[in-house]
Amino acid sequence: MTTVTVNPVSKTQAPRGAVWAARVASALLRAVAQWMAPRAAAAAPIADVAQVRALARMHLNSDPGFAADLFAAADRHESTHHAS
Repeated sequence: MTTVTVNPVSKTQAPRGAVWAARVASALLRAVAQWMAPRAAAAAPIADVAQVRALARMHLNSDPGFAADLFAAADRHESTHHAS
């Protein structure tokens, strides 16, 4: 026969100031995210084009037509981004 002993756990409270600190941290993170959003959006197309070109280079030997399509798409994306 097996015996299991269960010890009741007393209810614990959050440390003093924890709720306030969490709210401050959350507000700070939101402010930083709002401040960074325009910068991240501006950098995203450049990173996207680089990733598409890297993918095209990976497929250059195995599927040159697909690689050419990817290179053309990256060029179009880059030209429309620079035009705006």
